[in-house]
Amino acid sequence: MCKCLRVTLAYMGKLSLFFLFVIICACSKSEHPQGASNSPAKVMNSVKESDLTTVVLSPMAEERLGIESTMAEYKHIQNTVRIGGEIITPPGHQATITAPMTGTVFGIKSDELLPAGAHVKSGQAVMNLLLLTPEKDLASAREAVEVKAIQLEVAEAKAKRTQQLLLDKATSEKLHLEAQAEFANARASLKAAEARLHLLNGKEMEQSQEGLSTFVLRSPVDGVIQRVYVASRQTVSPATLLFEVISQDPLWVRVPVYVGDMVKIDHQEDAIIESLGMDSNKTVYTARPVGGPLLSDPITTSSDLFFEIANPEDLFRPGQRVSVLLSLLGSGERLVVPWSAVLFDIHGGNWVYVKIADHTYSRQRVEISSVHDGVAVVARGLKRGEVVVTTGVAEIFGTEFGVGK
Repeated sequence: MCKCLRVTLAYMGKLSLFFLFVIICACSKSEHPQGASNSPAKVMNSVKESDLTTVVLSPMAEERLGIESTMAEYKHIQNTVRIGGEIITPPGHQATITAPMTGTVFGIKSDELLPAGAHVKSGQAVMNLLLLTPEKDLASAREAVEVKAIQLEVAEAKAKRTQQLLLDKATSEKLHLEAQAEFANARASLKAAEARLHLLNGKEMEQSQEGLSTFVLRSPVDGVIQRVYVASRQTVSPATLLFEVISQDPLWVRVPVYVGDMVKIDHQEDAIIESLGMDSNKTVYTARPVGGPLLSDPITTSSDLFFEIANPEDLFRPGQRVSVLLSLLGSGERLVVPWSAVLFDIHGGNWVYVKIADHTYSRQRVEISSVHDGVAVVARGLKRGEVVVTTGVAEIFGTEFGVGK
């Protein structure tokens, strides 16, 4: 009896262990699918971006919107970079005139001097400088007039006496000529002394200039009087600044370029010059490269390039800031589309509408690297031969988002 009871208890223990193992296995199998359902992210009703940006128009709507399209194609593109530049006067075409000696400044035809901004030619008279002797004060000038007048009387009497002696054949022709020369010299000296006295008395320039030694100051270059440093009737000493003349045609354009970009610039190509704030339909100007001074700025880490631009109508002025378009090396065939085909979203993204079937258009994201002469260079996002919308892009965009009619 006891033996049978022990066998029964042993059998029931093994059976319990079996059922416990089955329960553990069942629990482990049920936990696996439950863990799979608790994934970190779950996307419901996923749709491709191309399906969201496809617009189908009816033939009537397409005609009413005036949709026009063209194919994306390869075109030879000259890579460029836009940099700010400064208009300057070419070296050797700017002159500052100083007084060569002591004198009084007058205008050419009147007391008034030519104003700043007046156009002058090379060799044109700009100012008169009436030379002054050491007797600058009024008392000395009056004394000089009296002395010169007495000297003139003596010389005149001597000339008359030699004239009579020559007629009487009591003197030589040589002494007669010397007496006449002394008389002429004394008369000229008196006129000069009287002119100086008139100048100090404030007489008109025409009266003062007669009999005085006058030094005419001329412009050494064709250009414009940029600055006038003196006034009419002002007495100046040697080396005093009088006026400054600068050439206006041609001018140079100084372009500071970052030293890291110097190797990328095509130094043989002309530059395109535009005034700041100029409309896109205005004329642009071409400037040819010239060999200017080799200058660099360590503060801005830039080196200067120089270009020469014609300026016959005085459209540019020295010191004026301009926009300069420089050509880069590495030009070649690039995939382009008309600039009117490119659409911008509120985040600055670039899009084009690609015609994928009749009356069906897909908005496709593209990357634009640059714009040249009305065409956009596509870096990626488009293939050659794909047809893009060029006219009616905004209308399709409005239709896509429910604001078009």
